[in-house]
Amino acid sequence: MGFSFASGTTDGPGLFPFKQGDTANILWNKVKSRVKNTTKQMLDCQYPKHILLPTGDLKFPFPWQPSILPTQIFRIGHVLVASLPAELSTMSGRRLRDAIKREYEKNSAENITVEPVISGLSNTYSSYVVTFEEYRYEGASTIYGPYTLDAYIQQYRYLASQLATNSTVSAGPPEPNYLDQQTSLVPGVLFDCTPDGKKFGDCISQPLMEYTIGSTVKVAFVSGNPRNNVRDESTFLAVEKLDTNSNQWTLIATDANWETSHYYMGDT
Repeated sequence: MGFSFASGTTDGPGLFPFKQGDTANILWNKVKSRVKNTTKQMLDCQYPKHILLPTGDLKFPFPWQPSILPTQIFRIGHVLVASLPAELSTMSGRRLRDAIKREYEKNSAENITVEPVISGLSNTYSSYVVTFEEYRYEGASTIYGPYTLDAYIQQYRYLASQLATNSTVSAGPPEPNYLDQQTSLVPGVLFDCTPDGKKFGDCISQPLMEYTIGSTVKVAFVSGNPRNNVRDESTFLAVEKLDTNSNQWTLIATDANWETSHYYMGDT
């Protein structure tokens, strides 16, 4: 990560003595030397970036930057969706999109016109991608060096050609999973209890029997702290409708819907 990564922007400047255009900082040069010295190989790889932290070399408690990235492209009608694990600058996105379009249309036997769409921040995150020309002044967060965009273009041209010819693509090496090594500074739930005379699951505010369109339904239950179980791939609440003919409940909405909200009030 380069020095300008820490300097922020005009409308959101960085903290401490970082300023836009900084290429060195006496205080932070001393601080970063205690964290990790930048190797000549890293300097050559990232040139002309002025490196603040060599995050690619930092491995404790697990790698600070990904070394294996998922790349993906799929087609819906005449639209090609390229899923990228990064944020692209405007010109980077244009160049990648144009390369995908040319490669697909060149190799497709259908003789169709396609419109590629870039879907950034997909599947994992690997910071920003800028063009070779932008890298000199805007490449602080382009972690794989000035040729990062070229590498992405090469990979997505390959994926586009394979998709156009309906060819099989190797899955490649699996991404490492560091979930069991994650650390948190947030203390765990120390104690859960219920109000006097209540038990977990009791409904303390029942819904009305009928509602009109546009009304808000509010229900309150006695529950434990949601951090006891974050309900991955599940939900904290479910709205269901009873089919009186079959006497079966049908799921209408979960806490993922815009129309629902879930609040926890631990002091009540």
